[in-house]
Amino acid sequence: LAFAVAVANPNGISSAAAATAFVHLDGGLGSSQCCSSRIHQLLHNNHFDRRNPISARSSATHLRIKTHHFSSSSNDGGGNAWSEVFQNAIGTLDRRLGSKDDIDQKRRRNNDASTNNGEDGNDSHIQFVSPLLEDGYPPAVLEYEQSSSSSSSSQMRKKPMLLYLPGFDGTIISPFLQFPSLGEEFDVRAMKVSMDDRSTFEELKESVVEYLLRECRDNNDNFGQQQQPQPNGGLGALYLMGESFGGILATEVALELNRPAYREYVELRGLILVNPATSYLRSALYELGPPVANAESGSAQYVFSLLTQLVPLFRDEGLFIKQIMAVLSSKGLATAVNNPQREAYMGRVAFDLPNRLKFMPKDTLKWRLEEWLEWGNGIFEDRLEMLQSARDSTASDDASSAGDAADTYALLKVSQELRTMIVVGELDFTLPSWEEAGRLSTEVFRNARVHVVPGAGHASTCGASLYLIGLLREAFPEINVHGGNDNGGWATNASEEELHGLEPRYDGAWIGLNPLLYWSKDYYRKWRRE
Repeated sequence: LAFAVAVANPNGISSAAAATAFVHLDGGLGSSQCCSSRIHQLLHNNHFDRRNPISARSSATHLRIKTHHFSSSSNDGGGNAWSEVFQNAIGTLDRRLGSKDDIDQKRRRNNDASTNNGEDGNDSHIQFVSPLLEDGYPPAVLEYEQSSSSSSSSQMRKKPMLLYLPGFDGTIISPFLQFPSLGEEFDVRAMKVSMDDRSTFEELKESVVEYLLRECRDNNDNFGQQQQPQPNGGLGALYLMGESFGGILATEVALELNRPAYREYVELRGLILVNPATSYLRSALYELGPPVANAESGSAQYVFSLLTQLVPLFRDEGLFIKQIMAVLSSKGLATAVNNPQREAYMGRVAFDLPNRLKFMPKDTLKWRLEEWLEWGNGIFEDRLEMLQSARDSTASDDASSAGDAADTYALLKVSQELRTMIVVGELDFTLPSWEEAGRLSTEVFRNARVHVVPGAGHASTCGASLYLIGLLREAFPEINVHGGNDNGGWATNASEEELHGLEPRYDGAWIGLNPLLYWSKDYYRKWRRE
């Protein structure tokens, strides 16, 4: 009855009404499997009044309960009938509420963002950048200058794009050591999100897809190319890399790009997931983060809670500190730092870290835990259920829309065909990443490889011990066409225990590169924006 009222009057449904419907329908559902994530999301840890009224977002993909299950005591055959009725009601409610609610919420988010922005609108927004150009890495800047001055297609233009999607902090600091070596084979791009941004999950996805379409279309138009994938990674060829929350976002973008309308412009050739937060609902961050974000406390107490409860989740067991000491004592360098230009790049970024590391306000933490991580996990679990149904050939026909058919096609294609590289830290205390890598590689991505970084925590997985480009050359052999540098240092007197996962210095020197040379003309080339 409650859901019948909801369908008739969607703006009036409350969490209490939804709970009442569950109570009355529970006995008739029997052993059916209709207690899917769409239904679970109406409840969250038995708090029925979290949002009132329940919007399309909370009914479809936001609120999730992990422990509620329906009774399986009914043997009268009525369970399947109730299941069908109930799922039809949910589907109708989603469709009735979806359009209006999404528009209203987006309008509110945009209004809030415009209120918080500075006059130039650059204080709260999403950016897509070329990190190697911004940090003056000479090979990348030189390639860009050559491509800009030449009428012919240059080496840089022939490289496939690698787009990095960050964690919920929105920064691109975590993988910065990997960017120069990745630049040997890719045109490296990255998304940055400012700390006070209040974009929704859907808006983030839309921003990524729109950026990729714009870049690929512009490149095709500018260079007179046919709008087709190039055989060795030319215009439109893409590799998508997502870390932590970016892993959730990357999977959604991958599905979107596998729709026929998008595949005309973008050919997604590979997916790289680093500690993907698809396991957030089973993580320590999920247990500790929301209480910190929702606590009624002052700023001092919030900072204290961050430092004592959340920051320790991102640490490793001292590996990072040991590696820093090994670098400062010139015993070794990061695995991907194998020439003076990369050492200078590493030094420049390290000097600027105080300006790049931003404090996350409580409201931002709350928003991103709920609207990015929790919401994104709800969507991912929905996709997984749809995938399992499609594999079992038992997908319901009640939706019978082109959108649902396109979703199913994209899910199957991504699951069965998309080559996926999953990289996880051995000592990730934030998320159960090692366990999740097993789930993803067996239940989701049938064409996947898994690499575990020994001793790495959540924040240091893309750090000094990882040589990511080497893994990608093995996983995606077609990219290895530009004569990448072999990684390997000189002989050293330091033992492997003293190196702590690092490589010996490339020059065998007893002292590192002079910091005064970090900005010299040999190791730094300023990028002049057009």
